[in-house]
Amino acid sequence: MKPKMSVGRAIIYLCLIVYAVIVIYPMFWTLMSSFKTTGEFYKSVWALPEALHFENFVNAWKRAKLGWNILNSVFVVAASLVLTDILAAMLAYITSRYKFKGAGVLSTVFILGMFMPLVMGTIPQFLNLQKLGLYDTHLGLILIYTAYSLPFSVLIMRNTFETMPMDFMEAAKIDGATHTQTFFKIMLPLARSGLVTISIFHFLWTWNDYIYAMTFIPSEAKRTLTVGLNQLTATAQYSADWGALFAGLVIVMIPSILVYSIFSQELQAGMNAGGIKG
Repeated sequence: MKPKMSVGRAIIYLCLIVYAVIVIYPMFWTLMSSFKTTGEFYKSVWALPEALHFENFVNAWKRAKLGWNILNSVFVVAASLVLTDILAAMLAYITSRYKFKGAGVLSTVFILGMFMPLVMGTIPQFLNLQKLGLYDTHLGLILIYTAYSLPFSVLIMRNTFETMPMDFMEAAKIDGATHTQTFFKIMLPLARSGLVTISIFHFLWTWNDYIYAMTFIPSEAKRTLTVGLNQLTATAQYSADWGALFAGLVIVMIPSILVYSIFSQELQAGMNAGGIKG
């Protein structure tokens, strides 16, 4: 005979179920709305579509030029992600494994960077990019994304490296490996969970970012996906093509959902390995 569930555990399960419904239902409603016609929206906003109108996705793709926007987003996100991973791993490795003057100060600076509101740096970064000739360029946006991702990424990677025993470095040193070889061939592969963690967080932020992409990239040909979706929103309001609007939302949502679903277990492992120690 199975033991009865306690009242406390039942309450916890009930709260989790309610929370799951609150999170999942808007996503389900958005997906269903992407297949509806404008007439169906006027009949009932909450009703399911009478048929699956895939042409909404075609209209969203053509009207907002989401194809170019996706390519721009993929390039900017991928480049900033690689740059962030490399710099964060190198900085974290040096400050956690080597003792030198100023290492503690350098680590403190990165921690303090996490407490600075991102909006506060918008105007200074705007002026800096103009002076450097990087305004309205993908390179400028890549550098902005990298700079703002480094504090959190360095903290996670630093704690990940600190959980590794020193035996790996000592064994590599005995075998004649250089510092560079030890880092890239031994320590970095062992820190895979930390790299996956910071990569997922970086991807979710940069892929869905709107403020910086809109501020630093005014040219239509260089816009990222979120900015293109905003243009589709303005167009849909005048043409009353709500199906195309929700189809655009689904196109933006799919990569984030897929990335999180595929790497959710590694994300949890990375957070446990790179968690802040008490």
